[in-house]
Amino acid sequence: MPKLRDYGEKKLLESVVYPFLESPEFKNEDAVILSLGGEFLVMNIDTFVESTDKPRGMSYYDVGWRSVVMSASDVITKGALPRGVIVSITAPGSLDVKSFEDIIKGIRNACNFLNCGYYGGDLGDGAELVISVACFGLARKTIRRSGAKVGDSVWVTDHFGNSGLALHYLLSNGSPIESIDIVVQEFLRPKIESKYALALQKVATASMDSSDGLAVTLNDLASASGVAIELDCVPISSHVISYANVNNLDPLDLALYAGEEFIIVFTSDRSDEEVLKVFKELKLREPIKVGRVTEGSGVFLGGRKIPRKGWEHFSKM
Repeated sequence: MPKLRDYGEKKLLESVVYPFLESPEFKNEDAVILSLGGEFLVMNIDTFVESTDKPRGMSYYDVGWRSVVMSASDVITKGALPRGVIVSITAPGSLDVKSFEDIIKGIRNACNFLNCGYYGGDLGDGAELVISVACFGLARKTIRRSGAKVGDSVWVTDHFGNSGLALHYLLSNGSPIESIDIVVQEFLRPKIESKYALALQKVATASMDSSDGLAVTLNDLASASGVAIELDCVPISSHVISYANVNNLDPLDLALYAGEEFIIVFTSDRSDEEVLKVFKELKLREPIKVGRVTEGSGVFLGGRKIPRKGWEHFSKM
C-alpha cells in the first residue's frame, strides 16, 4: 500500500484531491476565488506545525506572526486586500500560558500590520502545536497563476536567498556573517505589504509568491499558463553572496531552491515604465525585471533549464 511520502504533495493533490473539488478553477491555485457579483472573495488556508516549521531561535510571537503572513501572502498575490483571518490552534496542555499569549499577540500584530481583522477561530488540545490560519480578502479583479502570455515581462519584488541563508545557518550551524542577526530576524518575522495587491491588479497577468521556492514558483507559473519563461538574471541578496562565500555554498542554489520567502513573482503585459510607475505611486519597493515569457515549456536561465525543485510536503527528498 503506497504511503503519502511515496507520492509527495504535488502528486497527492493531482491524483487524490483535485478530482473531488467543486470546480476545475480551484486546481493549481494558491487560493480559492469565488465570484460575489461585482467582487471576488479570495480565501486561503495555511498551516504551521511546530515540529517541522519552528527552527531554533523562533519565538512563539514569531510563530503567531508568521502563521498569518503565510496565509495572507497567497491572498495578496491574487490581487485581494486581506480583510480578516480566523485561526485554529491545536496545542499541548503542557504549553505554558505565556507562550500561548505570545502566539496570540503575534497573530494580532501581524493583522495590524496587514490592516485586517482577527476574528477568532478554534482552540483544541493535541500532541503538538499546530496553527491553521484562514485569510480572506476582497477584490474587483483577481490574478491567477495561469494568465501569463507570450511576450509578457517577468518581475519580482525583491532579491532572493535570505531565507535559504537563514535556514542553513539555523539548521546546519553555518558560519555567521556580520549581518546574520538582521537576516535571521527578517526570516523569523517576514513582512509583505497588502498594497502589493493593488499594484498587481493594475499591471499583472499572472502572480504567485515564492514560499515554495523560486524554482517551483517559476515552473508552476509557466506550466499553468502553458508557456516558457526565459530568465536574464536571478536577483540575489548581497547577504547571500557573503554567506555563500564563507560557507562554500552556491548562492544561486540558495536563491532558487530554499523556499520560505514571501517575494512576489509576476508577469505583465504593460511597459516597463508603467509597471515602475504603479509601484512608485503606491510607495512600494521598485520591482526587478528578470526575464520574459516565451513559447514552449519550462524555465531557463542562460540556456540552462531550471528544474522544479524546492520544498514539498510528504516528499522523500
